[in-house]
Amino acid sequence: MKKIPTSIYLLIVSAILSVSIGYYWHTAGLDDATVLDAVAAVFITGLPLPYMLGKILPYTRGAQQAKKKDILLSHNSQLAEVGNIDTLILNRHGIVTEGQPYVANLYPTGVSPNTLLSLAASAEKQASHPLGRAIYETASQRGLQLLEASTFNEIPGCGVEAIVGRNSLRVGSLAWLKREGIDISAELITKNDQLAQKGHCTVFVANGKYCRGIIAIDDALSEDTLKAIRKLKRQHIHTVMLTRENKRTAEAIAKKAGIDAAHGQLTTEGKLREIQLLKARGTGVAIVERGQADPEIAKAIDVLIELAPQRESITPEDTNLPAQPQNDHAIFLQSGLLWDFAALQEIGQQTLSRIKLNKIISLIAFILILPPAAGAFYSFGLPFLPAWGSLAGQGLALLLVTINSLR
Repeated sequence: MKKIPTSIYLLIVSAILSVSIGYYWHTAGLDDATVLDAVAAVFITGLPLPYMLGKILPYTRGAQQAKKKDILLSHNSQLAEVGNIDTLILNRHGIVTEGQPYVANLYPTGVSPNTLLSLAASAEKQASHPLGRAIYETASQRGLQLLEASTFNEIPGCGVEAIVGRNSLRVGSLAWLKREGIDISAELITKNDQLAQKGHCTVFVANGKYCRGIIAIDDALSEDTLKAIRKLKRQHIHTVMLTRENKRTAEAIAKKAGIDAAHGQLTTEGKLREIQLLKARGTGVAIVERGQADPEIAKAIDVLIELAPQRESITPEDTNLPAQPQNDHAIFLQSGLLWDFAALQEIGQQTLSRIKLNKIISLIAFILILPPAAGAFYSFGLPFLPAWGSLAGQGLALLLVTINSLR
């Protein structure tokens, strides 16, 4: 059901109030001309014009400020939603980090480093996940011989499994390989803990029933994001990182980046649960994505912030085309930098401040004009405020609202 604007209710109240005042003075014996003038004056006083303009102008002003910073809004009222945000959810790859994962080191067991990388890359050849692509590209750059997989299966949040030759290969998280009954040495588990504490992603490689080693993958922290997080802290915005990766890895990266909280090893359902917990505390929640957002998560949060693609990921034929949002209801930052959200949040708060002051101006004007227009002082010998007087008062209120909105 479509929500009825507040201005419609105010208009109805104005009409009822003016008729009621006119009826009262008519029964009191006043002449029809005075009664009609009182009805007109009260009706003009009650018109919600300052209230309406007091919302439209700040939104328009804020949208213009956002546009100058290359920020696209799907609708101007999003500025109010942004102004109320106090918690910002970040993903790791492409947001907190640069989104260019690379193989940092290899820790084989029972095989050579090249064999470990070759096994993993053979399984990851068809993978779509950034970590899998990093493994495959590294093996290709080193000129390693890769085998074709006869079967391939990518399991979200876990890893990939493939049949290569007569070998069953699994490449993915420690928890997943444990569930699959893979034999993993205590030495590798200890090494995994050490790498996680340093903020590395760890990918385990299993050949048959045995784990053959760990591939450590790193992704440099984004300097632009680090600057933005520091500014968000000054604006009292709480930052939270939600990721599928190891909890220790997530916490280590959050500590380096200055993020307030981090939650790892989360599925989509887990992320939704964390978002619901945040909203249950009364916080306004926004999430930052790069590219298409998960529809379920987009519905759960208050504001969706979409960053433009990184320059490295844009194809040569698209370099001269303006970046386009992938989500219809998202706020789109064309710069691709989180820093612009901090600027947008300031614009949103300024917009809310202007709207609040405009409401106060509208209310004061109504309180000052209504009594003389309704004849509240007639019994003391003072005349009714004529209709033109109410119109002048409304004009003054509109002028003050306009000045406040455009400052």
